[in-house]
Amino acid sequence: MPVRATEPPVPTPAEPRPLAPGAAEGGNGRRSDIVVFYLDDFSPQPRSLWDNPERTPNLARFVNRGVGFSNAIVSSPLCGPSRAGLLTGRYGHHTGVIANDVDPYRTDNDVAEKLSRTGYHTAYVGKHINRLKDARGTTAQMERLATWWDEFDVVWENQGKFYDWTQYRKGGETAYYGDKPGDHSSRVAAERAIEHIENAPEDEPLFLFISLMDGHIPMTPMQRHVDDPRCDDVKPWTGPAFNERDVSDKPAHIRATPRLSNEAYNLTARCEQSLTADWVVGKVIRALRDAGRLDDTLQILTADNGWLMGDHRIVGKSYPYATPVPLYVRWPAVLGNRQRTVREPVSNIDWLPTFCDVAGCGVPNADGLSILPLITGQTDRLDRRFLFVELLYDNARYPDDPRARPGYTGVETTLGYSDTRWAFTRYSNGEAELYNLSEDPHRLENLYDTRGHGKVTRELKRMHKSLKQADKVRWQETPVFD
Repeated sequence: MPVRATEPPVPTPAEPRPLAPGAAEGGNGRRSDIVVFYLDDFSPQPRSLWDNPERTPNLARFVNRGVGFSNAIVSSPLCGPSRAGLLTGRYGHHTGVIANDVDPYRTDNDVAEKLSRTGYHTAYVGKHINRLKDARGTTAQMERLATWWDEFDVVWENQGKFYDWTQYRKGGETAYYGDKPGDHSSRVAAERAIEHIENAPEDEPLFLFISLMDGHIPMTPMQRHVDDPRCDDVKPWTGPAFNERDVSDKPAHIRATPRLSNEAYNLTARCEQSLTADWVVGKVIRALRDAGRLDDTLQILTADNGWLMGDHRIVGKSYPYATPVPLYVRWPAVLGNRQRTVREPVSNIDWLPTFCDVAGCGVPNADGLSILPLITGQTDRLDRRFLFVELLYDNARYPDDPRARPGYTGVETTLGYSDTRWAFTRYSNGEAELYNLSEDPHRLENLYDTRGHGKVTRELKRMHKSLKQADKVRWQETPVFD
């Protein structure tokens, strides 16, 4: 199990520091607002769930009028570690959050503290890190988690929920939502977000994080989107890796997984979830416009991790194949409305450095880098050679099941390494995978131990080993919570 360090006392938030040199500042003399729309378990494919202006006009603006990152990944394809990584800019082996468990999470040096100290009005609504009710079950514990947030309205359950849930609000107030149409957690998140936008101090920049459950099973949309006819023409998913026939080159746990009985992955439920997310985005965008904040707001649309829709015979996540996520950015005052694609690989750990690049704060301990130069088009690549990916525990709850996934760590190269992108994964049982992502983005052909790839294999193994040794990355016992 990860170490359960006792969280040290959190100091009272300090007075805002003066605007740091290079911090983004709008024409009104106030630094740019930042709004994050955060979805749950959403693959970047198929784009038809995002880019159709007739079906999802608000999501489509991100795709068709914003900056899209075609190689965005997360450091861990699991909700808890990925969320902690975005909020802190650090890998799971540094945050201690390696499973769906908020217990090891520490609030010092996270995004709320950093931006609060620079004068941002900070607000969080929606799902937080898993196991919130058990690990932070008292008002005192929740208030510590909320210390640096000016507004903190979170789903106070062990998992996010759509209906029948309790919301915790900073200050100790709770509200119960039942099974009525208006109780859907995404609808409530939109309502609370709009309220915070309307009440935010006009002379302070706003950082708003909206974390929706949409995308996560059981994928329950708002009532208005159940059986929505706009989803009737969405074709089932049969991507290149769907129900992969020949897995002889894959690790043993994949080889032991039987082929799926269905011929395609039905996207109706995901389409309805996209409609719900689109509704939320539309309501929040309208509130930003009414408050006079929209044009100079950095808007991010992304997800905590991907989702395998039958790829390599798997429906789910927690596999290295589920690291890709959708990532789109809009910032009308800075970027205009021109569509642009960025190929440079980026990760969830890059967001805190990016936010601080906008706000004017430093993050000396971050594992990520600011991607602001990529967003603004100042450069098309960053000065690093690889990104690290990890899931540091074995899924050994059923040790006699040959399909049980072993833990793994790996590296994915960037354009700073070469124009050819590579992914190397080492499992805890010694098995390994190597893919040429530039030619084989769906990871159909494992090139590890194949002729002609010895040099790149040796280089990536050295990269991987050097980071694991430097950071003292270790396998953990199987957590109780996943």
